[in-house]
Amino acid sequence: MDLRDLSLVFLVLFAVFAFFDGIVLHLWKYKLYRFKDTIYEHKLHTVRAIIFPIILIGFFQYELTGLLYLIVVLLGSLDWIIQILDMWEEKNARTRFGGLSSLEYILHVTLTSLHTSMFLLYLISKQDGSLSFQITEIQVAHQNFHFVAMNLLPGAIFVALLHIGLCHPYFRDTENFSGTQVKLEN
Repeated sequence: MDLRDLSLVFLVLFAVFAFFDGIVLHLWKYKLYRFKDTIYEHKLHTVRAIIFPIILIGFFQYELTGLLYLIVVLLGSLDWIIQILDMWEEKNARTRFGGLSSLEYILHVTLTSLHTSMFLLYLISKQDGSLSFQITEIQVAHQNFHFVAMNLLPGAIFVALLHIGLCHPYFRDTENFSGTQVKLEN
């Protein structure tokens, strides 16, 4: 197994854990989109959810070089910055829930490790000259990479659209939008 294959393994593991964290915890259990003190965190998650399908396409579905590859790398770097902003925001945003649970702390550390490993292993395994601006190429990625990306992409796009939709004020809890603390049972 080479570094690029390992990157693919980390991608799949990241997708599984991210589904649990993003859909089950953030959207279903905590409903971060509903409250004034958590909407900013939801919006950060929304930007990350929009970037993820682009990373899938640019790293795993297609083999990019040149300017297109640079754009995907920059978006991946932006995702890291947003991830840091999200971690910074979580302390204040999760006060109403009594802070982050131990499960969610462990999950976030795991997700950050998988995401960073996937990204760095992919970059390290990329051929020399991929950032050359003399030529920009788009080729279909290796069969396994293309297969995984094609299967993850519909769900990733759906999650991005769901996050965008839930940013609409219609989904706010107007009674609790004032910032009243609500403790959820585990």
